[in-house]
Amino acid sequence: MNTHSLARFAVRCGVLLYASFGYAIPMVPLFATGNGQCATIPNGMNLSRLAAVEMAIRRNIDVRNEALNAVMADTDAVRSRALYDPLLSTSASRAVSSFPGETFGVTSTNASVGLTQYLPTGGSIAVATQTGYTNADSQLTGVPSKNWQSSAGISISQPLLKNAGKETTELSITLAANTRKDSIERFRLYVTDTVVAVITSYNRLYSLRQTLESRVAALGTVQNLLEEIKKTKPGPKQRLDIANVEYALSQRRKELVDAERNVRDQEASLQYLIGMETKTQLIPTDPPARDEPPETEEQAVKMALELRPDLKQLRLALKASELQERVARHQSLPDLSVTASGGFSGIAGAVGSTYQQIGDGKGRYWSAGLQFSVPLGNTAAVNDYRKSKIRTEQAQNQIRALEWKIRNDVEADMRALISARLQLQTTERSRLYAEQRREEYQKHTRAGTTSVQDVINAENDLTSARNAHQDATEAFAYAVAKLWRDMGSLLDHQGVRVDTAHPEKMTEGTGMAASFDAVPPANQTVVAEPDPLRTTVNGLMGNPVGSGVKPAVLDAPRAQGAVPSVDDGRRNPSPPATMDKSMVRNGDKAGKTGSAVKAASYTLMIGEYAGKPAMADAKNKIKSAGLSPLVKPGPKKKVSMIRLLIGGFPDQKSARKELSRLRNITADCFILMDENRQYRLYAGTYRDEKGAAQEQARLAAHGIRSSRETAIISVSTLLLTAGSYPTREAALKGAARLEGQGVPSVVTENL
Repeated sequence: MNTHSLARFAVRCGVLLYASFGYAIPMVPLFATGNGQCATIPNGMNLSRLAAVEMAIRRNIDVRNEALNAVMADTDAVRSRALYDPLLSTSASRAVSSFPGETFGVTSTNASVGLTQYLPTGGSIAVATQTGYTNADSQLTGVPSKNWQSSAGISISQPLLKNAGKETTELSITLAANTRKDSIERFRLYVTDTVVAVITSYNRLYSLRQTLESRVAALGTVQNLLEEIKKTKPGPKQRLDIANVEYALSQRRKELVDAERNVRDQEASLQYLIGMETKTQLIPTDPPARDEPPETEEQAVKMALELRPDLKQLRLALKASELQERVARHQSLPDLSVTASGGFSGIAGAVGSTYQQIGDGKGRYWSAGLQFSVPLGNTAAVNDYRKSKIRTEQAQNQIRALEWKIRNDVEADMRALISARLQLQTTERSRLYAEQRREEYQKHTRAGTTSVQDVINAENDLTSARNAHQDATEAFAYAVAKLWRDMGSLLDHQGVRVDTAHPEKMTEGTGMAASFDAVPPANQTVVAEPDPLRTTVNGLMGNPVGSGVKPAVLDAPRAQGAVPSVDDGRRNPSPPATMDKSMVRNGDKAGKTGSAVKAASYTLMIGEYAGKPAMADAKNKIKSAGLSPLVKPGPKKKVSMIRLLIGGFPDQKSARKELSRLRNITADCFILMDENRQYRLYAGTYRDEKGAAQEQARLAAHGIRSSRETAIISVSTLLLTAGSYPTREAALKGAARLEGQGVPSVVTENL
């Protein structure tokens, strides 16, 4: 049976991965045939940036190990409280004594039970009871003498100098709790670095695939140029042009091979980061983000000094050093302890009678005393204290050094962001001009007013300009991610919340990862759908020079009897599996297929705005350029805001009472409950320091004191676009008109 016969039984199905962020990630359609064999999963998967971040957190082995370190620290914190576990002790003994030459022997039996509890003050309290008897057996009288003695009492021991106090007693407990907090911050820092690595690797893969697309398009253009030259009149000029084009063609193929290898290498790197063991081709769907950080340099430095996990770790280490210094100083004192004990006792011929006497309180005993000891010279304790003081000073110096470094890092990130923004704007203009220049050279070549080599050079320059613009976009996204990383707010911007109570649950591989690992039914075979870009590359590389085959390869025929996907009627059809998307974007004519390909449309993306007033100037300039602005809802963004904190309250009633009083002065007040279940009253939220300072001064005039607090808040944005064009070339002309009005724009394809 041939492959076409098997294809008649193919059934197309779709698999959706759902990330906990609330986004759906469409998988490349799977094909199944009923031949009763199992094959591999699809070798191509569409992957969003958010999905990659979540997969890394859930499935990355190194992240999992770091989470387990936090779990071990939590276990140690619980273990440290074993200090206060009551200690139960029991004992039993029997002794027989006889002496040479004597006529009697002694037999004794003793048993005791006690319970000891250590106190936070450093002392201990114990209750115990013991009973026993001594039997003196004389050979002269033949009458044994057996008396039972029992006692029950309580004893207390309390140090007064050395080892005294809750801080000294609970040193191990406090240090273990401190270590747990440190492990959480270390885990948060590790997750942050992993997210940065994933975003960087993801953006790099996207850029390399874009580079691969540009290499494919460049190769196709040179092949078309070769065909056009062969149609011209033979002669010396034609032979020279063919030689130039064939040389350019060989260079394009070499560049294409390098680009293909770079993509696969980067895929392997990203697969490790996101914990994907299967060799699946990853197709990133999100371009590098162009979000502008809203924080000023001063706000960024302030946030970094508050949020950086590594700085929090050093501050925790300083607290531990200061605690150890105080304890070491206390331990250098002499050892003075007070002891006291008392209880009841009984003596009789039977054990029951002794305890009856104890119950009646007939026999009593008590004791009290002091115990003092001190090592002469006290060398060890004194030097331990000196050493702890040095450690505290070291921790303070480390904090100052890191704070200095953080300021330098954030300031350097701001400078790098400015440079990346300028590079992005410059390369965008260069790309637009390079496209226009290439078009003009093509027109002049057809008219015979310029040489083929000039067209090849223009094509080279266009490819370089596109790659430079893509690199600049990637560099800008990295600059923003690094700034947020150095500020300690990257996880908030990516919607990642670290579960401080159970960090290991974040790495259990559930949710989206479990959906990806779903196994197809045993009676189906999963046939891998080819990567569209790779299919095009293979088709172009397989065409011999001068074969006359168009660079846009023909669409593969649909399998006879194949059932359409359930999504086919609900979403726009994608380009055929063997057609390169870049060719559609560039307006090149694709080969005729079995079904018509829907024409792509383009629009001009102006940018994201926090509100309509912010985009008023841009809208007026768009209208001046003769275009129609279009506003639509955009994604939510994390922005830094300033809140005016009035105070915290232990219950809601007292907070509402103060809120009612504050509303007579300002209407912007509100109440939030923090993680410690404390109700915090705020007088308002402000975007800039100036507005917050003015309101703070106004409140102070009414006798209300407030303090500033920085918060990361999600706000809705608006996307401003302009125009709708059938081809990319037409959209580029519209972008040039906007450029003349001082409005930069980016050509985007409406899929």
